[in-house]
Amino acid sequence: MRRKIHIIDGDTVTSEPMDELETPAETAETDASAVETPELEVSQETEPIQDLDAEAMQAQLEELGKQIEQERKSAEEARNQYLRTLADFQNFRRRSEEQKGEIGQFANRELILGLLPIIDNFERALAAAEKSQSYESLVGGVGLTLRQILDYLKKNGVDPIDAVGKEFDPNFHEAVMRVDDGEHPENTVVDELQRGYTMHARVLRPSMVKVARSE
Repeated sequence: MRRKIHIIDGDTVTSEPMDELETPAETAETDASAVETPELEVSQETEPIQDLDAEAMQAQLEELGKQIEQERKSAEEARNQYLRTLADFQNFRRRSEEQKGEIGQFANRELILGLLPIIDNFERALAAAEKSQSYESLVGGVGLTLRQILDYLKKNGVDPIDAVGKEFDPNFHEAVMRVDDGEHPENTVVDELQRGYTMHARVLRPSMVKVARSE
């Protein structure tokens, strides 16, 4: 136990005992223990940053999912449209081929229909000539039928090529032989073996002719 010592005018006087002095470390420890540390209160309404990031990522993922679904629907619609267009084109091509075949089969339908009455008249002329046993009747009936045929062809743009007495023209005439003929100039068509025809000024078939040559 420590005592308090008083010094008065150089004399030492011992006084009553005193309590042990506390060391600085003990005092600091005591002061530190006496100070109460306030507890931090965390508000229940404040969300952790980690939770906020997770929710944002989830929202982004949902948005991306919606965009992907929209793109998938657009691609599906485009594919369906392509298939429909392809089917329409195939149907169109099939119909075109069928129509082309029909046109090829019936292209001359009107021409043949126009010839049928002429054939009827020709059959009547033959029947009348056979019944009458008349050569003149036969010739008249055949001649009438021929005129009807030529008139019908002319109405459809078909004309015979005028050859005899004309100068040989390889565009309209086909020379099958050359003959000596003192009455016509050289290269003149002197005879027609088969008549040629044009249709709308274009040669259907050339005339087969004999052509004069000089001696």
